[in-house]
Amino acid sequence: MAKNLHSFLKEYEEQYPEDVIHIEKEVDTDQEITAIVERLEALNKYPVLIFEKMLNEGGKQSQYPLVTNLLASRVRYARICNSTYERLGRDVHRQLIEEKREPQVISSEESPVKEVVKTGDQVDLFELPLAIHNTMDAGRYIAAGFFTTYDPDSGIDNCAIQRGWVKEKNQIRALVAPRPGHNGWNLHKHEIKNQDMRAVMWIGHHPLAYTGGLAKLPYPGSHWEAMGGMLGEPLRLVASESLGDDFLVPADAEVVIEGFVEANKRYAEGPFGEFPGYYGGQIINPQLTVTAVTHRKDLIWYDIVAGHTDHLMTGAPPLEGMLWEKLRPIFPSLVNVHMPLSGTGRFHAYLQMKNPPLGAAKQAILQALTVNPFLIKHAFAFDDDVDIFSPRDVMWAIATRSQWARDVTLLPGTKQTALDPSRLWGPGDAGGIDCTRPWGEPYEQRVGVDPEILEKTQLEDYISSEALAGVSFETY
Repeated sequence: MAKNLHSFLKEYEEQYPEDVIHIEKEVDTDQEITAIVERLEALNKYPVLIFEKMLNEGGKQSQYPLVTNLLASRVRYARICNSTYERLGRDVHRQLIEEKREPQVISSEESPVKEVVKTGDQVDLFELPLAIHNTMDAGRYIAAGFFTTYDPDSGIDNCAIQRGWVKEKNQIRALVAPRPGHNGWNLHKHEIKNQDMRAVMWIGHHPLAYTGGLAKLPYPGSHWEAMGGMLGEPLRLVASESLGDDFLVPADAEVVIEGFVEANKRYAEGPFGEFPGYYGGQIINPQLTVTAVTHRKDLIWYDIVAGHTDHLMTGAPPLEGMLWEKLRPIFPSLVNVHMPLSGTGRFHAYLQMKNPPLGAAKQAILQALTVNPFLIKHAFAFDDDVDIFSPRDVMWAIATRSQWARDVTLLPGTKQTALDPSRLWGPGDAGGIDCTRPWGEPYEQRVGVDPEILEKTQLEDYISSEALAGVSFETY
C-alpha cells in the first residue's frame, strides 16, 4: 500500500503509543488547539495530537478529525526519517538529493483523494475544521497546505507551504511569495502574459512527503521527485478534476483544493501568526478562486499550529541539510550543523568544527550566510567539544570562547525576510560569531571527569527510578 497520512498514523501509534494522544472532548477551532499546544510546550512535551471532535464557527461539530504536532518533536522527526537526532538534517538532504524518484501517474479510480468530488456550488471550504491559531489572525487559515503550481515554460511542478486565508467558501487568499519564490516566479510568468494561473492547495500526506515538499531546489525543480526520494517509493499522482489532465496532484493526499489565480489582481491578506513568533502583517496577495475540492471519505485534516514548535521544526531539518551540503565540501573541518529552534529554525546556524585552520571558522560563517540569505541571519562557529544541540553548551561557548571586537563579523544592509520584525521594513543585517579556540595556540582545558569513570557510572546503580521520576524537570 502506498504511504499516506493514515498509514503513518496507524504504524506510528502501534510502535509508539505513548507519543500519540487522542482528544475526545470537543475542541473549538478558534484558538483552543493552540492553547492546548502551548500548555504542552510549557511542559516540554510534543506528542502527536489527534482531535476527534472539532467545533467549527457557530459551535457546529465538523465531521472530520484534526491532527497536528506531527513534526514538532526532533526525536520523532528522526524516527520518521530513519535517522538520528544529530544527523537528521544531513540524512534528509541526502535522501532529497541522491534518492529522487520519478512520480507514478494512476487513475482516478485508484486514487483515495478522488473518493469525494465537489465542484461548483457544492464547494464549501468552511466544512473543513479550519483553525484560527492566534488571537490577531485575520480569520480561518489553511496552515499546512502545499500551494502547487507548474512552470509554464518547462512544465515542472513546484510546491511550497504557504498560508491560505479562507475568505469565502470558495476563495483563498494565499501568501505566494514574490520572486525569488518559485511559485512567485511561476505567477510572474503568467502575469506578464496576462494569463490566469492554475493552482492547487493540497493538505495531508505522509510526513516524509511533507519533508520532500520542503526541499530547497534549483528553479525549476520537481518536488514530486523529491517527495518520492523521501518516501522511498514513487509519489502517486492523478489528473486534477477541473484543471486539465496535464495538471497532476497527489493521489494519496487527504484533500486537494483546485482553482485558478487571477492574473495581476491582489487582495488584502493577513495578519497571521508566523514562524518567528510574531504576526506577519496585512499585505496584498493573490487569490485562489476554487473550482473543485476532492478528498478521501475518511479525511483527516492536517494542521500546523502557526508560530509554535511544529511550525518551526517542520522546516528546520531540510534547511539544516542544505547548509551541510553546501559547506562540507569547502570546509573539511566541519563536523556537524544545526538550525536551532531558539533561532526560529531558520535565522540561526550553528557550525561545529574540529580544529579549524586559521581563518576557516570566519570563512565558514560568511559562506553559511549565503546558503539562504533570506532566512539565515546569524551563524556561529564552535569547536567539536561543544554540543551544538545543547543551548547551555552553546551559550557557554559564546561566553568563554569569543571576544566580540575580534570574533564578530557584521554584514550591514543585507536582505532578510520581511517576517523578521527587527528589520523595521528596511534592509536587515547579517553576521556571525567565531566561538572556536585560537588555532595553534594553547587554551584552557574544560573541566570534567575521566571518560572511563563517566561511562561506568550509571544513575540507576545509585538512585531508584521512582526517586528519579519524582525530581522536577528544569531546563537551563
